Amino acid sequence: MIQTIINEPKVLASNSSPITFDDTSIRTRCAYCCNGGWLDYENGNPIFKIFGNNYNGYYNVNFSASISSATAGVVAIGLYEDGILIPDTVRAVTIAAADDYETVSFNRKLRVCPRGNTSITVGSVPSVPTPTTPATPIATQIPIITDATFNLSRSNA
Repeated sequence: MIQTIINEPKVLASNSSPITFDDTSIRTRCAYCCNGGWLDYENGNPIFKIFGNNYNGYYNVNFSASISSATAGVVAIGLYEDGILIPDTVRAVTIAAADDYETVSFNRKLRVCPRGNTSITVGSVPSVPTPTTPATPIATQIPIITDATFNLSRSNA
């Protein structure tokens, strides 16, 4: 298991940037790649690389954060697997005024195939569907992330 955190507000570079975490608060011995473990990750890197060759199966992903923006509007966060957004992980909130905060979170179970590696990132989502006219997307604002926690752990099923 690994748990990474962001304590101080972090402004992302764009509305399509991955989130980099400042610190690892928990990391079990099996979550080190150099010791034959299942995960390659270093603080300040947005990519969590899971090695499927040794540890295929299921993984639990949990994310929660307070998000804001310097501009009022919609801010969205999602989970990406190998650079592709996993649709049911997108969390969008409307920031009523600059520097207002909203809480977002998601939980997801992932399956990693035995013959490959999988890269996991959490990042901002550049647009979301308009609720009344889903074919018309809303461009999102650049997020500010704080008090964030990201957990990744192996699961038995």
